[in-house]
Amino acid sequence: MRCISSCLLFYFLVIGNTITIRAQSVNDIDSVRHAKRLSIDYMMRGYFYAASSIQDTLAPGGFASSQNSPKPVTELKNMTFGKETLTLYIDINSQANFADKYQGYKMIIVNSSGETIGLPASDSRLSIIAEVNTDGKWQPIEYLPSSWCGNSYHTVYIKNNQYWQFNIPAYSGKHKVQLRYKLSGKNNAIWYSNEITAYINKKQLSDKQGHTANNIMDPYKD
Repeated sequence: MRCISSCLLFYFLVIGNTITIRAQSVNDIDSVRHAKRLSIDYMMRGYFYAASSIQDTLAPGGFASSQNSPKPVTELKNMTFGKETLTLYIDINSQANFADKYQGYKMIIVNSSGETIGLPASDSRLSIIAEVNTDGKWQPIEYLPSSWCGNSYHTVYIKNNQYWQFNIPAYSGKHKVQLRYKLSGKNNAIWYSNEITAYINKKQLSDKQGHTANNIMDPYKD
């Protein structure tokens, strides 16, 4: 029996970026100003969803899609990036809503490598998690849930001189840490974002958020 994970019921159940990026209006900015920072006592599931520049012709199909399409880097004014690389950049000066009700920041992934890059994805979720430096050691505070359905897995492509934009949470907690994001690619490739100061709770280092499937179309159990 072929599993069809493109039924989006499960896709919108997680906290994440599933909305199309748009210019901030006065109401958007006001809502961010009055939103609270995100204080939780568990490791949150990955929330970086992205659409592909080109079709993955090798994927079996049936995976959940994203509306977060890559955009031309010409839209990024007064910003420069390294050549021949993939850049993850957290902009703490650009406030944004996370999950429509929490304070957050914008993060972009820019491809200036000179070639199209393919990244592994699970139902359009990229392999990106937040890590924090505690006692001189980097540890994850987010995790990537696994799908039992092979149709979930595919490749998302971003062309040269394109970028994705995401909203990330501004965490709140008792412990001050340095935070960065880690992107895992194919063939053990890894990219890291710039580091920012953040505050978290201790259980974010150990206890997973968890997830209970609501129907047979949901292939995730954690």
